[in-house]
Amino acid sequence: MLDVARLLFAELGYDATTNRAIAEASGITPGAIYHYFDSKAELYAAVYEEIYDRVFTTLEEAIADEPTLLDQFAAAIVAAGELNVQDPTLPAFDRGVSAEARRHPELNELLRPLRRRNTRFFRRMVAAAVERGELAPDVDRRSLEDLLNAVAFGLVRISAVTGDNRRTAGAVRALQRFLDGTLVSSRNRRF
Repeated sequence: MLDVARLLFAELGYDATTNRAIAEASGITPGAIYHYFDSKAELYAAVYEEIYDRVFTTLEEAIADEPTLLDQFAAAIVAAGELNVQDPTLPAFDRGVSAEARRHPELNELLRPLRRRNTRFFRRMVAAAVERGELAPDVDRRSLEDLLNAVAFGLVRISAVTGDNRRTAGAVRALQRFLDGTLVSSRNRRF
């Protein structure tokens, strides 16, 4: 039922997706949904939680053996891109979450505690980099967490839009070169 709900929410949006449509596509009666969920909003939140559990479990596994923050970041982006190619309903659903939460305060309340896993993931990456001595002492941790989050989800959307994980991997390699100073030729550097 969660897979069907994710597909319908991704394709139609929250308002246009009905419990009846989810039930019919799942092969159950509409009343059976209420055996598991009190409302469509709770079903939506369950889909969101299932997606984020799947995504962040995969990302945590992808970075587990990577030695540096840059290596971890690259591994996380590549793993997320692979997930998107394997199941395009993941990014399709995710693209609508923010707008749906703004339009429906009850969704926002249900989703707010679930978003913490995203924050914790990047916070742990940054904390580990600090412990390893990788960061300059004046780096604002929260700003770095926000940057990693924004760049990661922006890069992952490349594969979601194009369906080509190689483009995400190429963008990650370009980002790594940009960060280590090998992307721009020395004659074009201004400082």
